Amino acid sequence: MPSINIYTDRKRVSSLKKFLPELGEFTARELSCSDRVLNKNEISLRILPTETSLQIANTELEIKAHNYSERVKRQDDICFSVKDYIEKRCPEAGSVYVWLQLSELGHSTR
Repeated sequence: MPSINIYTDRKRVSSLKKFLPELGEFTARELSCSDRVLNKNEISLRILPTETSLQIANTELEIKAHNYSERVKRQDDICFSVKDYIEKRCPEAGSVYVWLQLSELGHSTR
């Protein structure tokens, strides 16, 4: 299950909070590939307001997902696509930077 941590200052939290369902749907589509099709309920999203930081952008995302070959080939496209989507659909986010961390192995329990 992919997860997204969003780091931003407190003044941006309410706008981003309203935007989370839409972002979950979009990200599920971007991360889907022939080996693994995702739906919005399989993306875990968190907003982590920062008190003090020296961030690169106003809003920064860390997307953690499993390493499928199609994702590796599209990694830059995925990052730019998510960045552009947020900047256009949620301008209150300010400047946006996206990291995509693809792991070889993951495990979870329910």
